[in-house]
Amino acid sequence: MAKCRSKAELIIAVDDTDCPGDGGTGRVARAIADRLAERCAVWGVTRHQFIILPEINYTAKNSGNVVHVMAMPDDLDTLSTELRRWLDELAVEGSEPGLCVARTEALVGCELGRAAQQRFVRREEVRAAAEACGVMLEAVREDVGGIVGAFCGACLAAQGNDGRFVQHGRIREFRGELTVAEMLAAGVDEVRAGTGERLTEGKVVAQRLRPALADGRCVLYCSQLADGNYVPVKGRPEQGKVTEAL
Repeated sequence: MAKCRSKAELIIAVDDTDCPGDGGTGRVARAIADRLAERCAVWGVTRHQFIILPEINYTAKNSGNVVHVMAMPDDLDTLSTELRRWLDELAVEGSEPGLCVARTEALVGCELGRAAQQRFVRREEVRAAAEACGVMLEAVREDVGGIVGAFCGACLAAQGNDGRFVQHGRIREFRGELTVAEMLAAGVDEVRAGTGERLTEGKVVAQRLRPALADGRCVLYCSQLADGNYVPVKGRPEQGKVTEAL
């Protein structure tokens, strides 16, 4: 079976940009996305969860963030230099930011992202995989802790079936009761029930929206309430089971 992938041609992944109690990698990724949007079309920013183990040094929840760019820029070398500078500027002091810049297609077959959700992945593994895939992977500062999350997050995003959007269209603007039509107008590709059924009408009661990256699309999964309305769930339900509500 062919692997799914996101709409993006270019993936920019970052990790380990924060320290306990100070900042967050999602904040940094969204700031980079905003700067990129001034010069190219940005599809969104996704968050990807890795396994939590005692031997892994992480700040809060051990996740990485990925910016999805719709088309390859003509000046990729110049852009990569700017990305390094932006990441060094935005990451908090004392953090170990890692940066991965890759064509989406170069990572579609790499399974290290899934591996990072199941076991401890070593830096030597990601360096070798990045070289084999021909993608840029760098530690922006002297400490190299962030390269594992950056590369593994990029791999997961490239498959198009992992993580959830933390920025896409106008999803960060919405609160309260919304119609399915309003969700679609905000940039969500599909609204689905937890069972996978596609919704075309109804109301969604939302404190915040964090749609899933599913089948290469931005998909909001919802659980139906007793009154017939829906409430969003976090990311993508697994095996037909509704996950924790937002």
